[in-house]
Amino acid sequence: MLNKIEINRRIQESVVDYCHKLHAIYSKLLVVRVDLGYVKKFAHQCGLLDIKRDIKHMLDNRRGSRTLFEHLVGYVVKYEFTKEKGPHAHALFFYDGQKVCKDEHYGQKIGKYWIEKIAKGNGVFYSCNYDKDQYEQCGIGMIDHSDFVKRAVLEEKVIGYMLKAEQSINDIKQTGRERSITRGVPPRNRSCAGRPRR
Repeated sequence: MLNKIEINRRIQESVVDYCHKLHAIYSKLLVVRVDLGYVKKFAHQCGLLDIKRDIKHMLDNRRGSRTLFEHLVGYVVKYEFTKEKGPHAHALFFYDGQKVCKDEHYGQKIGKYWIEKIAKGNGVFYSCNYDKDQYEQCGIGMIDHSDFVKRAVLEEKVIGYMLKAEQSINDIKQTGRERSITRGVPPRNRSCAGRPRR
């Protein structure tokens, strides 16, 4: 049986591989990092199933909210639960960087959508992109496929922090079937037509 460290390592490898597949298809990715949760008075009435249902609702609404999600090409969500915050989620949203820019704008829009449309006024959010200049090494925002330094920061620092085991729901599973991570389906390779990358 695998221990917690080994499970976490395999999950991180899977998520990093997912990012590699996105970078292999899209020459630029706009990476938006947002934390989603509930206001305190409401959070204590909620469980993991509630936030998972609400996140699924938001992702299912992608077709109906074209201005926000039209160029979304991938996502990773890590669910956590603490006594102080209740259920909450750390999320990465990947957009086609050839089609969109202004990552701070998208972080704020995702947060407002969460509060107004999904949590119905009972939500809170924090957009890491809004304050990304404070990070000594930044692995969010616009990332070119050839920027291996920034990609390494995304994979080792950003994803590594998101997937930390301390607050994993694996410690408090309710039915034994909950997953602490959800991500998009790895994309299929697009046509090789056009100028090859160097």
